[in-house]
Amino acid sequence: MKNLLNHTDLALNIGNNNLETSINIYTNKINVFLSSSNNTNELKKLLYSINIFIYTYFCNNPSINLEDLCYQNLKLMDTHHMKDDLISVGEQIIKSYIEILHKDKPISENKIIEHALSYIHSNIEKKITLEKVANHVHISSNYLCYLFKESTGFKFCEYINICRTNAAKDFLDNTSYPLEMISFKSGFNSQSHFCTTFKKYLGVSPNGFRKREH
Repeated sequence: MKNLLNHTDLALNIGNNNLETSINIYTNKINVFLSSSNNTNELKKLLYSINIFIYTYFCNNPSINLEDLCYQNLKLMDTHHMKDDLISVGEQIIKSYIEILHKDKPISENKIIEHALSYIHSNIEKKITLEKVANHVHISSNYLCYLFKESTGFKFCEYINICRTNAAKDFLDNTSYPLEMISFKSGFNSQSHFCTTFKKYLGVSPNGFRKREH
């Protein structure tokens, strides 16, 4: 259950208006949960954690009031007690946050961020700078910096570090590469920076993560 309570990937995709990917991430979480438990009370706790995590993740945005939505989602969960109903409620929670976070955002701004994120994910192993990405999407660095924070909830450099950490996590899960190679392939400028950043976001060292997972 502990590993299911980190919803950063889900929140990132909600922030980026990626409904399909968000639902897929949620479905995977549910499948992992159901592989070890059919307890509806535990399932409800998982949904509570998703709702609160997403609310907390975005609540610092002064232009959007998420408190009412968070409370409504909690009430919705309390009205259902069957497993399938609760799973559907989880999907509704994700959709509700995406709708309120993106309902007033111009399509053009969404497209700019979409292209910027695509560039970042395609070049995560390379040196990525704000200026380089801004040039790629043909806007100023200052404007991209503003859009990035508005759309993802993260500062540019922080988002890059999270993406690199997720890439490293995949290498640790699926390969036997040494840490030095994983650091290089994930785009970190040194192994020490890799280890420090990884522990900052996941609460465990790369070696500790690999041992725990295997």
